[in-house]
Amino acid sequence: MEDLFDYSQWSGAELAKAENTAGQFLDENQKAISQVFFRQSVLLERFAEFLNRDGLTLEQRLDCFARIAELARSVEDCAKGFFDLGSQPVVARLLAEADPR
Repeated sequence: MEDLFDYSQWSGAELAKAENTAGQFLDENQKAISQVFFRQSVLLERFAEFLNRDGLTLEQRLDCFARIAELARSVEDCAKGFFDLGSQPVVARLLAEADPR
């Protein structure tokens, strides 16, 4: 996935503001973000419980595996999105400060 923003031309002040904004967003939404991951973990637990049932057909097991894979991609996408939101301006600021232009 490409970066949503190209921080290479941003000033130090702009990068610091982006970093602060990202931190504030994550702080203000931490409960909602946590709930997203909690709900996903509940679904994963349900799928695991389903797989433990006796007498499942091959089709049922394959369907469950496909749903687990889909859920895993969703968890990864959410985590990566939140990570990128917070880390990209930080990394860009660090690189800008290290660049001896």
